[in-house]
Amino acid sequence: MLLKRLAFFGGKGGVGKSTLACATALRLSQEGKTLLVSIDPAHSISGIFGFPVGSQLKEVSKNLYAVELEGERLVEEYAKRVLEAISGLTPSVRRGLMAYAEYLRLSPTALETAMLDRLVDFIMEGYEYIMVDSAPTGQLIRLFKSLQAVRGWFELLRRVAKERQKVEAFMGREDRLLKIVEERRKRLEFLSEVLSKKGILFAVAREEPLSLEEASRLEKELKGYIEVRRVINCWRSMEGNFLKVEEVEKPYGLEGLKRISAAGLVDAIKRYLDGRPDEYPHVSS
Repeated sequence: MLLKRLAFFGGKGGVGKSTLACATALRLSQEGKTLLVSIDPAHSISGIFGFPVGSQLKEVSKNLYAVELEGERLVEEYAKRVLEAISGLTPSVRRGLMAYAEYLRLSPTALETAMLDRLVDFIMEGYEYIMVDSAPTGQLIRLFKSLQAVRGWFELLRRVAKERQKVEAFMGREDRLLKIVEERRKRLEFLSEVLSKKGILFAVAREEPLSLEEASRLEKELKGYIEVRRVINCWRSMEGNFLKVEEVEKPYGLEGLKRISAAGLVDAIKRYLDGRPDEYPHVSS
């Protein structure tokens, strides 16, 4: 696995988190293959770059790729993958898991579950840096906390599958349910490890109370899930324990983004021990 860092940019709407995500991704692409992913329902990276990005992976400059994920499509694709995985199971088990796939489409955390699964795909696709332009604060918190909820669900499925395997073995039949559940569970554990060891969240704010409050909320709520660093965008005079990014006029388009001083963000991202052995288990796609 080539990934060095997986960085999320979160905070109150309008603070410039998308612009900082674009600028940081552009800077890192000078050092290695970089992916910029927008999971914000109100995508803005196309407007920032000055040309359409869309839902299909697009090379926007040398070594920099970008995509704007569409929530509904993502959920449908994830449910389809679950159905394809269970196609060879016995009818009785398949019916139950087909109902689960339908539940996935309709559940309140369907989008978060599908996004987490898609992030695993991106991590395995050979990028050195992945920058995620995140949804507003509440949805980003739910994304991370969904990871724990889904982990609990897979653990329950795993226990059920183990008991079923005993029965099927006694009857002289092969049962693939446990293998399928284990594969999905390993993907989730893999993502949890990546977030813990190589993840960083930039809680972006400006020098005004509401955005500062949301940045503090992100730091408090997601402590233990991922490393969190606060960032003051369009910094003027405020002092404190945070990264500072000074205001730039018209920071749009590739040339405009280069004018943003993202050195502090890049340094925080690159605070990584190069050459560290790959400690992650094999994960199937």
